[in-house]
Amino acid sequence: MTTKTKLTPKRRKKKAEKKVHRVYCTYFPDGRYYIGYSCKTEKQFEKYYGSGKLVLETDKELLEKEVIVVHDSRNKAKLQELLLQLQQMKDPLCLNDMLHIRLNRRHLSEFVPVHWTPRNDARSFIPRYIRD
Repeated sequence: MTTKTKLTPKRRKKKAEKKVHRVYCTYFPDGRYYIGYSCKTEKQFEKYYGSGKLVLETDKELLEKEVIVVHDSRNKAKLQELLLQLQQMKDPLCLNDMLHIRLNRRHLSEFVPVHWTPRNDARSFIPRYIRD
C-alpha cells in the first residue's frame, strides 16, 4: 500500500425494522371515530392518528387512538380494516367514507377476523331490567 491510498471504512446498513401492520381506531372528542390501517414504525405510529382532513384539522391532544388488532401481513390487516369499516358503515358516528382495497386471496387462507365494537356503541346495549 502506498501512502496515497486511504481505506475508507465500510458503512454498515441498519437493519430495517420489521413492519407491523395495525388496524386502529381514532376517536374524536364528539364521539365520532375513524377506522384505519397503518404500517408505520412504533415511533411514527405514536404520533399518527390518520391522514384525513378532519384528523389533520383537529388538535392531537383531543384525539384518542385504539389499536384494534396487529397482524404480521399487510393483506390480513387490510382485510380486517375493510370488514370493520363495513360493519360500522351505517353508524352515523363512523367517518369512513372511502373503501379502497386490493388483496391477494391466497395470502388470506388462515385469516380469522376479530370481534370489535366502538366505545359507547348502543347497538349492543341491553337495558339493565332485561339483564336482571
